[in-house]
Order: sequence, then structure tokens, then C-alpha cells
Amino acid sequence: MKKLFPSVFIVLMVLISSCQKEVTKQSDLLLGSGWELEAISNTGKSFEELFPGKKPYLEFDQEGSVKGNSGCNGYTSEYKISENQMSFGEPGPTTMMYCGEGENMFRDALKKITHYEVDDEGKLKLVSESETLLIFKASDLENDANETSVNVRFNKQEITDKSYFKANGTEPFWGLEIDEQAITLKMMEDTITVPNPKSIKAMDANVKQYDVETEAYALRIVIIQDPCENQMSGEKFPYSVKMELKSTGDSEIRPLHGCGYYMTDSKLNNIWTLEEMNGNPIDRSQYPNKLPSIIIDSEKNIFIGHTGCNDMKGSLFFEPNLLRFKDIITTKKMCVPDNGQEQAFLQALKSSITFKVDNDRLTLSNPNGELLMFRKDN
Repeated sequence: MKKLFPSVFIVLMVLISSCQKEVTKQSDLLLGSGWELEAISNTGKSFEELFPGKKPYLEFDQEGSVKGNSGCNGYTSEYKISENQMSFGEPGPTTMMYCGEGENMFRDALKKITHYEVDDEGKLKLVSESETLLIFKASDLENDANETSVNVRFNKQEITDKSYFKANGTEPFWGLEIDEQAITLKMMEDTITVPNPKSIKAMDANVKQYDVETEAYALRIVIIQDPCENQMSGEKFPYSVKMELKSTGDSEIRPLHGCGYYMTDSKLNNIWTLEEMNGNPIDRSQYPNKLPSIIIDSEKNIFIGHTGCNDMKGSLFFEPNLLRFKDIITTKKMCVPDNGQEQAFLQALKSSITFKVDNDRLTLSNPNGELLMFRKDN
């Protein structure tokens, strides 16, 4: 048997190295930017019909996770890659808005992917066996799921969503939005919008009931503060929703069940520095280091801040006209001078149940009166 000359080994190593570099180059291209969907095959509908607003968007990381949105709701999953082969795991927990069939078609297509390529035009093609199902273009779009920094959200110029409560359910799919003026129920076959009659509240539990009758429909909605898990995504929510829908002239009542949450007022989303406590202006000489302040993240319902002595953090409980600061934890530094201001501030914060944002001021109150007033610092 003939032995290969060293020069042959060198040629082989160069070829192998070249191939490895090409594979690496392809996978590295995935990480270079986000990817916005621009084509989906085998749907029987036009791309714009399926995705009239937000387009599906994906972002890959080096740890094997992909995140983005599926045209409406947030999307997270694991992905596996080997040379030009690719597969996606089961999607993780997500929001629950119903936005049409395009989202479901997109998710179904991802489950079928076996290969990928980035072509000469820089397009990402996701392939099932030999058929290209999804085509993406490189994008610099901001992904909603990446906006985890309080500072990023503070820079949003306009909040157009007026809904204060949202819910969703499966079997069948439905989505519910409630704002001050109207209640909108989105279903696969129809969208129903009715006036908001204002809720009836139970005396002994956090339960709200809406009863609406129009010429076409009778709708009853019951919102219960009770932990709820979406049966499809596994995501947990603080409220259970039960509805009864009846069309005029139809004796059958259609029951719907799902989960929901209140949208914390986006006006709270800021940095706030204490200006008054219990009706009295703050004496800066009592806070030689730093004035008390809070930073509110209304999307996560959390806050961090400073008591004038110690750092603190906690969670928010929000419903319309109701705001509570809960689960407050502080560091344990000795306050000098120990003038009782820290404890007075924390007691007022824990005792507040209502709020008002006006003229760049956040005022926290309870039935006994105004407790704390903060000025906007951003």
C-alpha cells in the first residue's frame, strides 16, 4: 500500500480547512443581524394578507436560542445547527394575542425546517427537505422582545394602545381587549366591538363582571383574580376570564375560557425623585447622600429605587385606578443621621393605593390623603 506524500497531506488539510471556514462563515452570517420575513410558501394567500402589520422577525444567538416575534406575539425557541442543517425546538411561553392565521402558518413552517442557507443576495432561506418554506431579509428592526432595558422603553415617543386589560383563549382561539370606551372580542370568524358598560364588582373578592347587550349580541365577561395558565403556551397569568356569548335569535350560549392581565399605565414608566412626603416639601439637609427615588418598569411590573439611605426593589400590583408597591426589599446599611425619614418613606410607599400623573409629577395617595409626590427626572 502506497504512503501519501507530505505534500498530499498538506493539500488535504488546506481543503478541509477551507470547507470548515465556509461552514463557519455561513453560521456566522446568522448572528450578524436580525431577520425579517419577506416570503412564506404554500399558504394559498398573499404575504400581505397573512401579515398586514408586523412581519415575523427572528434573532439568533450563539447559545442556541432564537427570539423575536411570529408576526404578532413574541417568539422564543431553541435551534440546532450543523453545517447547513437546522431545526427548531418547541416555542417557549409567549403573549397570547390572536392576530389571524398567518402567525400559525409561520410557526408550523418553522417546525418543518431541516436546512438553511444564506444566498449570494444575503437572504436567509429556511428549507424543508428540498423545498424553501421561509425567506428572510437581514434587518435592523428593533425586536419588541429585546426591549428589556428601562431606559429603552423610556425613549418611546408615543403609546397608542389604549387597552387596559387583555386576555386570550384557545379551543377556539379568541382575543379580548378592554379600554375605557369599548370591549373588542376577536375570534377566528368575526370581530365584535361593543360599548364598555363599566364593570360590576363583587364585594368579597376581586371579581369584575361586564354585561353587554346589543342588537346582534349578548356578552357576559367575568374577570377573576385567580392564577391562570394558558393551555397551549404554558404561560402563567394573574387573572382567569370566563365569557358567555349569545347571538340575537340564537338560544345557544357559547362559553369561552382563557387568561388575562391588566396593562400597567405607561405614564408610570419613568425615573421619579421624591419632592414631598405627607404634604411637606422634602428637606434636602435630611438626605446628605441622595434623595429617595423610584424607577418604574411598567411592562414587567417591577420597580427599583433608593430610600435616601438604602437601595430597594419590589413589585407592582396594578388595576385601573389602583397601584400598590409590594414585596419591598432593601439593603441594610446604617442610616446616618438616623432621623426616621427612611422608615417614614417606606411606610408611605407601602400604604399608597392610588396614583395620579400630572404636570411631570407622580402623586401616591390613600383614603387619608396624599402621601408622596415625585417629580419626573427623565
